[in-house]
Amino acid sequence: MVNELSAPSETAVVPLSEDARKFIAQSARPNTRRAYAAQLKQWLAWCEASSTPPFPAEPNAVANYLSARATKGQTVSTLRTAVAAIKAGHDAQGLTFDSKAPAIVRTLRGITNTAPRIAKQAEPIRGRDILDLMDSTDASLIGVRDAALLALGYVFALRRSELVALDLENQGDGDGVLRITARTMEVSLAIAKTSAAGEVQTVAVPRLENAEAVQAVEAWISLAGIKKGEPLLRHVRKGGKLGGRLHPQSVAKIVKVRIGMHYEDLGASREDAQTEAARYSGHSMRVGFCVAAAESGADLRAIASVSRHRSLSMPARYSQRAEQIRTSPHRLPGVGLSRS
Repeated sequence: MVNELSAPSETAVVPLSEDARKFIAQSARPNTRRAYAAQLKQWLAWCEASSTPPFPAEPNAVANYLSARATKGQTVSTLRTAVAAIKAGHDAQGLTFDSKAPAIVRTLRGITNTAPRIAKQAEPIRGRDILDLMDSTDASLIGVRDAALLALGYVFALRRSELVALDLENQGDGDGVLRITARTMEVSLAIAKTSAAGEVQTVAVPRLENAEAVQAVEAWISLAGIKKGEPLLRHVRKGGKLGGRLHPQSVAKIVKVRIGMHYEDLGASREDAQTEAARYSGHSMRVGFCVAAAESGADLRAIASVSRHRSLSMPARYSQRAEQIRTSPHRLPGVGLSRS
């Protein structure tokens, strides 16, 4: 007979404290949280319109939801984010949701097969292009800032959110720090898309080989009077007054404006210049670095050491394309369709 005192007892479920809930809510990246919130809002609206219980969700209901959005032209990548958001919504409420349920997986596969799409790639801005764009800026506060932004975005192959999160030398309320030393220019990121929790990513580039970038950044710091611990890249208000930290979406706008102005300076009409500028994005500087490095024969691991890609698959894609163009049989006499 088992002694009652030694018999196992049921383990009591300890509720999460308010502080624990707050930290759990912050476990995803800010961009991820915003994306999930937007997708959950659409899911809840669809459930209300179709009289479908949103939580806990039936896999068939989610399959119906995905199908409804697909018929309106929604991309598969966005639909996958929607599924992840629905799962996150369940997790937040302590509910179980099988995002790998056959109905969901097969629906997504069917959508992919029905409307296959080629992923849109940002047009690269190579190093020589960055230098041209920097040369086209003026000595105004906005012009000097934009030159520094272009230089930093390219040299460190930064994502938009990483670029605007930089503080000068000491970390303030941003997620990263820029330091300029006698031999290097360095960026350290406390939070990055490809970093594990608590892992700091640091990239150092040689100062001598990036003298134009260092000059542009130091000119901005001096002109704007940026102090240690303050946001590096800032809004410039009307009247030339310095504002707060740039928003990630501002990066794409700045890139497009500078591209458009550059093409107008080259003699293009405003309409043609804007059409050309529309091909570029805030990601173009990061892509441009990887493409330029691959075209110059840089090792994949060397490229990834700067771009901090999680795997070598993306740098390999840039390298493969560069090698394909360099060794193209079309360069041989009589192969390419050119009379020159």
